[in-house]
Amino acid sequence: MTRNTNPMNTHLTHALPRTIVVRSRADGSSRAFRMDRLGPRDRGAMLALQEVACGPLMHPLTPDEVDGMLGEGGCVLGGFLADRLAAFLAIQFPGRGAHNLGRDYGLPEEDLDRAVHLTGVLVHPDLRGNGLHRALVETAAGSLLSPRRHRYWFATVRPENVPSVRGMQSVGMRVFACHPKHDGHDRFLFVRDLWEGTPPACAAPAPGRVPESTPA
Repeated sequence: MTRNTNPMNTHLTHALPRTIVVRSRADGSSRAFRMDRLGPRDRGAMLALQEVACGPLMHPLTPDEVDGMLGEGGCVLGGFLADRLAAFLAIQFPGRGAHNLGRDYGLPEEDLDRAVHLTGVLVHPDLRGNGLHRALVETAAGSLLSPRRHRYWFATVRPENVPSVRGMQSVGMRVFACHPKHDGHDRFLFVRDLWEGTPPACAAPAPGRVPESTPA
């Protein structure tokens, strides 16, 4: 099936789709997992997947947020088994808005346009354990977004959500702060500077505590 792309979005490169082999936890079978950019017609599938894959420690995306990232406000990388959406990575372009996490990081105003937010990485429960969090993020970094244009990658994760913390660290994200964010809960603030390559991942922190190897 041909995926929806937006030729007017000059932020993106289009070296997709990419296919890897995954194993289902439901029946143990090996299947092809195809990653490609999503478009507006995938909105319903994203919201449906979120219903089964978003845990209690995660902040679900609103329909308006999904619409924005499927349009000019970001991009979404989806993962498919056949034509069924089984995972996605949602990326927001925050621009110079007040919510840009680059402000927390201390970026100068002129660098805020180089920031992106990883607002959600969701994988169907049957496919967890295949390293798809890492596969989606690295595919986006290498095939979907230009490091020249999008240098700083940011994300927030609740400290007690240890699997998501470890997932972020597995792709070279590091904690630079911990304080309340959009849902009112304390969150680790992660950053990765693509111009510095992939820093070594540090040990997963204990809940409620910033890793000693990173500044608070």
